[in-house]
Amino acid sequence: MEDWLLQPPRGMNDWTPDKYYSLMTIVSRFSKVAESFGYGAIETPALEHFEVLKAKAGEEVINEIYYLKDKAGRELGLRFDMTVPVARVLSYRRDFPRPIRLYYVSKVWRYDEPQFGRFREFYQFGVEHVGSPTVQSDAEVLALAVKALDAVNLPQLTVRVSDRRVMDQVLERLGINTARETVLRVLDKRGKVPDDELVKLLVKEGIGGEEARYLVDVANVKVPISEAAGELRRLSISDALISYVESLSSMLSHYNAVDRVYLDLSIVRGLDYYTGFVFELYTDRIKLAVGGGGRYDELLKIYSGEDVPAVGFAIGIERVMLALGEEINQQPPIDYYIYPMDPKYYELGVRIANHLRNIGFRVILDVGKPSLRSALEYASRIKSRKFIIIGRREAEGGFVRVRDLETWMEEDVAVDKILK
Repeated sequence: MEDWLLQPPRGMNDWTPDKYYSLMTIVSRFSKVAESFGYGAIETPALEHFEVLKAKAGEEVINEIYYLKDKAGRELGLRFDMTVPVARVLSYRRDFPRPIRLYYVSKVWRYDEPQFGRFREFYQFGVEHVGSPTVQSDAEVLALAVKALDAVNLPQLTVRVSDRRVMDQVLERLGINTARETVLRVLDKRGKVPDDELVKLLVKEGIGGEEARYLVDVANVKVPISEAAGELRRLSISDALISYVESLSSMLSHYNAVDRVYLDLSIVRGLDYYTGFVFELYTDRIKLAVGGGGRYDELLKIYSGEDVPAVGFAIGIERVMLALGEEINQQPPIDYYIYPMDPKYYELGVRIANHLRNIGFRVILDVGKPSLRSALEYASRIKSRKFIIIGRREAEGGFVRVRDLETWMEEDVAVDKILK
């Protein structure tokens, strides 16, 4: 085959052991934090009915869905996130006591233009807190996201918080009622394109020049969340919404997370199902958000017809790995490589290997007929820590020779001692 056919499809990755163990380390730590908050794991099919996926995705995301028809002509698509599939599941599984706390580590797919930190197939860790409308549930979800990233030692974490209702009130005061989603999609590009370009894009969508400049100025508001009330009063935001932000700040202080949280009115999130509180997670290591989420109180109603409040987030695991670089655990080393010098010593090798594996060591038992030199070279290449030799002299004497492959020191160890 041609070389290009042997590579994974564009925007996708092969997870070989040198990378996969880092992934699994992060997944394990994230899952442990979610479990500590009482969240239970969920998984759904990779394929969903296309109608389910597009119901509340927004035009830009719909264009990124991997679409296909099965042999019966049914329209299907690969899931682009996990919030929509979870909402679908809960629309018919109404037996769960509410609020429902779920988490996942799953692959999702988006036909986007691949670039640094942006893939067409990628892993997400996320949680969904369904059935509670309170500020306490918003604070819990955000605090869980912070603690998960702390668990992998993500450096210089900051959280940018906003609320779509703030921009709704600003648009209403400006008399802009028909282009809400369009305006939000344009403002979501802040930081990716210059402010002057944002103004031009808004004008192109029918917004007046003065109003467009004002909206961009509003999007540039960024202050510590503990100082947010003053900025929101300056923008004539309602007392109820200001009270909500003050309560959120107070709740986050209980989790010792408030110092890293900022009110950033440019954060609107690109998915159309968000209805209020939204946030994104950043590190100074990469310019992209490593995750984000918010409240989506109207999504489940699309599928079940029932009003069910919900809030959640997702973290892109590959982006976390990019930010951590070499700081996350790599593939664990082999502890012992056992080399029987003759097939008649293989049974003893199996006994020793089984015992060492049972007490937690990673052990390889040589299964071929290489020379001692070749076996040593191979064990060194796979970074085995120790090399056990079983030859005639060793077997007859009731011991094995153990060589430390880091120091190259050797010692004879009694078989009985190893097996005990």
